[in-house]
Amino acid sequence: MKKAEKLNDLLKMIEGLSASEIEIIAGKLYNKLSDCKSDEDTSAYNFTPEEVMACKHCGSLDFVKNGKDRHGHTRYICKDCHKTFSKNTNTVVAGTHKDSAVWKKYIQLMLEGKSIAKCAEMCGLSIQTSFDWRHKILNALTESSFSGSLNGLVEMDEMFVRISYKGNHKNSKSFVMPRKAYHRGTDNRIQGNASKACVLCGVERNKAFFGEVACRGLINVPVLTKVLDNRLEKDCVVMTDGSYAFGRYFKDRGDIEHISLPGHKNGNIPEVKGAFHINNVNALHKRFRDFLDKYNGVSTKYLGNYLALFLWLENNKQCDRTYRICQTITKDGTNVTAATLHRLAPAPDFAPAA
Repeated sequence: MKKAEKLNDLLKMIEGLSASEIEIIAGKLYNKLSDCKSDEDTSAYNFTPEEVMACKHCGSLDFVKNGKDRHGHTRYICKDCHKTFSKNTNTVVAGTHKDSAVWKKYIQLMLEGKSIAKCAEMCGLSIQTSFDWRHKILNALTESSFSGSLNGLVEMDEMFVRISYKGNHKNSKSFVMPRKAYHRGTDNRIQGNASKACVLCGVERNKAFFGEVACRGLINVPVLTKVLDNRLEKDCVVMTDGSYAFGRYFKDRGDIEHISLPGHKNGNIPEVKGAFHINNVNALHKRFRDFLDKYNGVSTKYLGNYLALFLWLENNKQCDRTYRICQTITKDGTNVTAATLHRLAPAPDFAPAA
């Protein structure tokens, strides 16, 4: 018990270290293992992902093996809280009755842009289960997509997406339709951007992409403060269009160089000043609209999830995407139950103004 407590304290200390400090510790541990005597059984140091764990319920390191689950994964029991767990506990795949091959096939179909019904048909799932799987995966990607900050030359601009209340709300006990439903054959196009969802995007030149569903209607200084205060490094140069909100925000902040690119006199296309332009972020907007078209309409409630998937794909072009998503959904703390998923409210609130 004392040994477990010491290990827990050591892990908590490591969590507060920087990347360079962790590399130093890793090097020391590697050298220590290399100094082991040749006749010593070193198999104990060849940890598998299943063995390098703490209790998923209380965090204790004092646990023992307790058989296997239905999929052949090792199950453990904690000596402190007396609960059982496996490597999938508290992950997206927890509690499902399908093995990893079905999950992998489902992810591949999702990345190809297949509909929820088509994924259900090809993976042997119900449409409701297919819907839940998709949004559990998207929710996990959302949690892992918007990390880090932007530096160097950063292009920034907003785009607007029509608000959609798509979904079956007839049997819902919590959702109330905030406006009258549109009917087929009627012109429901909203003129102007005041009643659309505003998506703020940023491009770190030749490096990374960032995006967030910021607000309803036109962007303003409080929204920019909430979204950008911890997103931009102090020594970066930000290029935007001639929007008043951007100019006011960066003027008030004062620690970031801001390049405003007002539109040409004969149009709204921002002008180019040498290396200063926002062409890359505008191209990102175009790719995002094309990406949304594959899904035949996305409810605004889940727009942030689809934005996270799009940005994740943009930032992971040179890797095995299916494998990386499988890694993401098997991380601790990524699970969200279907009931919780259905109760999620859109952030921000997209109900029409009174």
